[in-house]
Amino acid sequence: MSILEAVALLVAVVVGIVLVRRERHHAAVLREQIDARVPRSQLEATVASFEALLEAAPTPVIQFDRDGRVQRANAAAVAAFPDGEIPAPLAPVIEEVLHGAATVVDREIAVEQPVRRRWEVHLRAQADGALAVLVDVTAAGDFREARRLFSAAVSHELRTPLARILGLAETLALPQTDAERETLVAQIEIEVDGMRGLIDEMLLLAALDRGETPTGDLADAGRAAEAVVADRRARRAWRNRDLRFIATRAQRVAVAPRLLEVVLGNLLDNALLHAGDAAVVSVDVRPAGRDVEIAVSDTGVGIAPEHLPHVFERFYRAEASRAGPGTGLGLAVVKHIVEAHGGRVSADSQPGSGTTIRLLLPRVVPGEAAASGAEARRASG
Repeated sequence: MSILEAVALLVAVVVGIVLVRRERHHAAVLREQIDARVPRSQLEATVASFEALLEAAPTPVIQFDRDGRVQRANAAAVAAFPDGEIPAPLAPVIEEVLHGAATVVDREIAVEQPVRRRWEVHLRAQADGALAVLVDVTAAGDFREARRLFSAAVSHELRTPLARILGLAETLALPQTDAERETLVAQIEIEVDGMRGLIDEMLLLAALDRGETPTGDLADAGRAAEAVVADRRARRAWRNRDLRFIATRAQRVAVAPRLLEVVLGNLLDNALLHAGDAAVVSVDVRPAGRDVEIAVSDTGVGIAPEHLPHVFERFYRAEASRAGPGTGLGLAVVKHIVEAHGGRVSADSQPGSGTTIRLLLPRVVPGEAAASGAEARRASG
């Protein structure tokens, strides 16, 4: 190495040392300025507040490093994914951000494990990785799917009785005996009542889904059941059916009378429509401890075991009943109303041995009802 090269190297080293010292000096001055403006204790308190806020956030927040590994997850994320595994549908979204395809991603993903959920993912690139915020939109997604299925089912269920009414009307135009004509008219009435019932039940379910329940006086279960039975006996379609009724009087329940009549009417119509013409249908109202039990039974064809768990689902109809009248909503309405009022409903059936739909509603004792009314008045005053 020549003398000139050695001198140049020495000068470069000295300059480097000077620059490093200058940078360190600037950094020290900057720290002093920050400390002068914002005390260290205040900075630590601010950081602690953000840490607490992150942990208290109701939505999962996850920080990833450059390799897609979890660096940090708040309490909501740990609760949502207790096994510590990142959902498979989230992995490609993270890769998209980490590899520079996008710096911001907002996307909805479906996750099956540990439970079925839909997440709205908000992912942002960072200098050392990525930050993901997940919002649970399962309810909104389920609502959209339910609305789609509901609309499709309603369209189908309305077309079916309309087609049957058209066929009956065309048959009615042919030469008929008086007895045949009366039978056809009765069938048309059933179909029209079914369509009206479908529309009423859809409107009622929509109101119940919104949390709207009709209010009014407490219903007497025995009296309401007697009125519904009398109404069905008077209808042309059920005049020759064996419809029996037993009730213990003064069994009040905390349900608006109109809603209880809807429940009883749906239970009775379901039995009369599907049990078979020769079946005996019975309505029994009695006290059961602190509840009122209402049982609607028939001696008809029964329900197959594979269909029994689904009878309270909306628009579910067993194969044997699909060709006949009925909306597929009656028992769903019953379940919704009963459970909304603190009750329980169950179905028991054996093929060839009949079906019993049993519901329990909290019984209201007159003294308790008066006390509750007085408390409500004092609260409102």
